[in-house]
Amino acid sequence: MVRLTTDVIASCAFGINGNSLNDPDSEFGRRIRNILDLSVKKGLAMVMAWFAPHLQEKYRLKVMDDKTNNYMSQIVCS
Repeated sequence: MVRLTTDVIASCAFGINGNSLNDPDSEFGRRIRNILDLSVKKGLAMVMAWFAPHLQEKYRLKVMDDKTNNYMSQIVCS
């Protein structure tokens, strides 16, 4: 169900083929798992992004790593 949901989100929200059903280790699936894989540091970064973005920037806390951020930016901007 997770791979089907990932493909539906890829198709509907981003207009791309996520290919998660055919390839469990697809690029889109890996990047989404990376975003959703929460740690204390990521959780703190998410909370700060909503409530205190200036502190998030000051302490350089990131919700996504640079590779995932670049990948998602390319999808959204293309």
